[in-house]
Amino acid sequence: MPKVSMMGTITCQDGKGDEMETVLKEMVEAAREEPGVEIYSYHRGEGNSFSFFALMADQEAMQNHGQTEAMQMAMAAFGPLMAEPPNMAPATPIAAIGFDL
Repeated sequence: MPKVSMMGTITCQDGKGDEMETVLKEMVEAAREEPGVEIYSYHRGEGNSFSFFALMADQEAMQNHGQTEAMQMAMAAFGPLMAEPPNMAPATPIAAIGFDL
């Protein structure tokens, strides 16, 4: 079964960047508990923008993402900080350095 990746961008409300950063760090910690999560990362860009990259072992891991209690709690704090819905795109990785496909 092929691995599944997810890439995206998130824009937070003005003045909420540091709070968003804290929540995203909590989400990364919560994702450590989820089976099949190989990479789960957020990156701060200019202004209110953040980027996201995740690599899951398979489609089942992607579908089960966000179901743990810890992740549910972190996600509840994430939503109110967003300026708009996140722009996320699933993909199938085809070539990489730094992780096995």
